[in-house]
Amino acid sequence: MKRLLRFFKKLFPGFSRFVFRLRDAALSLPIRLQILRLVKSDAHPSIAYLTLNFPKPPALRSEFTHGGSVKLTYLAESFPHHFPSASLLYAVSSVGHPLRASILDLAKRRGLKVIVNQNGVSFPAWDGENYTESNRDMKTVISFADFIIYQSRFCKTSAERYISPPDVPSEIIYNPVDIRLFTPDACSKKPDELTLLLGGNQYEKYRLELALQTLKALHRDVPNAKLIVTGNLWLPHDEAEEWTAIAIKELKLADHVTFTGTYTQSEAPALYSKAHLLLHTKYADPSPGLVLEALALGLPVVHLTNGGVPELVAEAGIGVHVGHDWNRITLPAPQAMADAVIQVYARRDEYSQLARQRAVELFSLEKFVARHKEIFEKVLSS
Repeated sequence: MKRLLRFFKKLFPGFSRFVFRLRDAALSLPIRLQILRLVKSDAHPSIAYLTLNFPKPPALRSEFTHGGSVKLTYLAESFPHHFPSASLLYAVSSVGHPLRASILDLAKRRGLKVIVNQNGVSFPAWDGENYTESNRDMKTVISFADFIIYQSRFCKTSAERYISPPDVPSEIIYNPVDIRLFTPDACSKKPDELTLLLGGNQYEKYRLELALQTLKALHRDVPNAKLIVTGNLWLPHDEAEEWTAIAIKELKLADHVTFTGTYTQSEAPALYSKAHLLLHTKYADPSPGLVLEALALGLPVVHLTNGGVPELVAEAGIGVHVGHDWNRITLPAPQAMADAVIQVYARRDEYSQLARQRAVELFSLEKFVARHKEIFEKVLSS
């Protein structure tokens, strides 16, 4: 059999690619057949959510989910997932599916309206020379939109710069947070030592590196300060773990850093509440739900002054200045981050009240759902 394969590879140079494509097509055939059942419904609103496991519904809160998938979980609680019959298909730019473009194309041909919730895009500072290729799928997705929801002003600006959205109605709607689940009243007693939270997933090494260096700088004034790190590290995991172990040893932080791994939405409040504030080190983060969850819990945020985070935090924390550059990542000095932490911690009660107030007034799940109901009705009546 191996000899036969080698023979065909020599005879037909593209034979390997053909075999792999044939294999992928065979594996996806059952899903393709399910998707073909999608039809337009006359019931309004009747929403189908384009999840990673479409046509299955969004994950439940008790199940692990993260990123753009969280808002689908929230929306599906108020507007249940309908398949195969739906009047509207709701897609999030950061939530993929192996057949996403085909599903969107089928939905449009079957007469469904399409709403695209647009998160950030790829640009050279994040993705180097690969940014055009990385944006190709998002550019295809947004081209199907009848209505676009941008998660922040920064999301809108970056989308207009890199993926040329269609000329359709749009609106900026920040991500939601369940202010009944994420509430200061549900938090446990804070630890005695100043504790920082580096939340979400640590898919970029610089995020953890800056956090560790900030903690080290902080120890000059607050020797017992701690850091909680959540989520997964970057790939490959073995190299990430090796680098992390070496960095913590060299910085002499072994007794001051805790890694928790991944967590569910229902576990998040208790986990976050072990910290006094959120340290957010991602460069030009478009619209992180993590920040909103922290605010709702009364956790002020120390962050960089680019991306969409300044729009979210405003006076409920301190932004450490760093210029925005589309082509390269620039980070503030760890000491500047540490100084901001000390300033926030010194007025933590005041900042905590501002954080909770901002979350309630601007980012509540109830307001998010109500506005979506209006948009659904508007899109479906057009």
